[in-house]
Amino acid sequence: MAQQQLLAQELSVSQILRKYRRQLTQIRERHDDKPDINTLGQQQQLLAQELSVSQILRAYGKQFTQIREQYTDGVNGRCAMGVIMSYYGWDGKCCTNAERRLYAALVALRRAGISKESLIEQNDSGRTFEEIADYLDRNTD
Repeated sequence: MAQQQLLAQELSVSQILRKYRRQLTQIRERHDDKPDINTLGQQQQLLAQELSVSQILRAYGKQFTQIREQYTDGVNGRCAMGVIMSYYGWDGKCCTNAERRLYAALVALRRAGISKESLIEQNDSGRTFEEIADYLDRNTD
């Protein structure tokens, strides 16, 4: 529902990110700038509810070097699936939290009608995050 409202308003990614930055700042201020696990969880939920998979790839993917055939290189490289997992809180290094982040990413893909295999195939065939996002926008509801 929230995604449909955002699309109807035709907001740019930068406008969306500014809006959420303000909301996240308000959350931090309410908690006296002392981030704790609950605050971080609220922030992640807010972000997760609002950005589509293509928006995640466009905006969040810019923080990483794109790699192929693995989710992470253990440093700053991510594939498309790794970017989505990182958006949901994965640090790209620790295996202990990777399973939960993978699950969150899979749920997001399922809700958007995107197959994990298709996303991985596009990444590994050489498409950039931006090209994958364009494809998703053209081929998903």
